[in-house]
Amino acid sequence: MRYAKLMFLCLGILTLTSCEPDDEATFDDLVRYGWAGDLGFSDKYGEPLQSGLVLDRDGFGVDDQCYFDDLNHVAFSLQVRWMLVDGVLSLDYGNGYPLLEIYDVYIYGDELTGILYVDGVRDGPVTLYRY
Repeated sequence: MRYAKLMFLCLGILTLTSCEPDDEATFDDLVRYGWAGDLGFSDKYGEPLQSGLVLDRDGFGVDDQCYFDDLNHVAFSLQVRWMLVDGVLSLDYGNGYPLLEIYDVYIYGDELTGILYVDGVRDGPVTLYRY
């Protein structure tokens, strides 16, 4: 009886730990697709821009930014360095731009969700859509 309880306890622990998405699976989903959404960028006049991230396996990528009313025209294209560590996606655009971090990255279907931090300050929930 004692052995059976121990087996059920171990099985329960394995089941709970296997529910968390791992960085390797998330990494594969990140680099396989493009991701679009609002990361808080705007032009010099304050007009909001939608980001279109394409992340490469080497830790570099590009953010093609468009106006929300003209998604077929790239207004700005920014190079980005990125990494995924412990469920946190860091996006480094270099000098002159804030460090963006998306905590608790979760990919399900065509959506990437998480909590956006800008230079370490919580900005709020964010959703990027696969394209």
